[in-house]
Amino acid sequence: MKKILLLIGLLLPAFAIANEFEDIVQRAFESIDKDFDERWAFTETSTRDDVVRIGRYDPRLPEDGRWTLVSVNGLEPQDDEIEDFLENKENDRPRRGRDDKHDGDAEDEREHSEIVNFGSLELIEETGEHWIFDFVPNEDDDDEKFMQHVKGQLKIIKNGHYVASINLRNEKAIRPAVGVKISKFDMAMSFGPAATDGPIVPIAVDVEVKGRAMLVIRFDEVERTRFSDFEYAP
Repeated sequence: MKKILLLIGLLLPAFAIANEFEDIVQRAFESIDKDFDERWAFTETSTRDDVVRIGRYDPRLPEDGRWTLVSVNGLEPQDDEIEDFLENKENDRPRRGRDDKHDGDAEDEREHSEIVNFGSLELIEETGEHWIFDFVPNEDDDDEKFMQHVKGQLKIIKNGHYVASINLRNEKAIRPAVGVKISKFDMAMSFGPAATDGPIVPIAVDVEVKGRAMLVIRFDEVERTRFSDFEYAP
């Protein structure tokens, strides 16, 4: 009995620390405003294949006209470029929860807080300004082969208690399907205030994927997206 009590005494502080970490991270994710695009206009600048597209979103406009392609590589966009841009944004709408609010919220949670396996949280750095945690991402049946070789890192800002960044990257080559090998996967998501005293919103997403398909087809994709010029638009 004494040995059991001693073991319990040794384990309780570890459980308390784990619970404290989970509370810190949960509260930080709760600070992200998943519905900011209902009240805020913003500019999106995306770069892919050396093509820079600048778009503007305004929730005050009719639902089918909230996105405007402003420029492509600094030039006025052509009709086919506008059509492709708007088609891509239309395809994004269900994921953003436009067509089904409940389903959209569930998806947002999966993309943010539910990506973290809270039981794997490990505090690797703490300063007066922030915490940094390593974690193992959650996985489901659809992405099990992909996520099992991916590790995550999370930075939380103490002043305001919000998620500043989420980073996911592979430690080993990923083989998500027959004949496909991903040698590099690196995703970085950054968050911050939309404006002074504004909500916490996404401000940057960077994705880099390198690999080979069917042994002969190489791919090297880099996409960078920035969100800026937030304007309160009730």
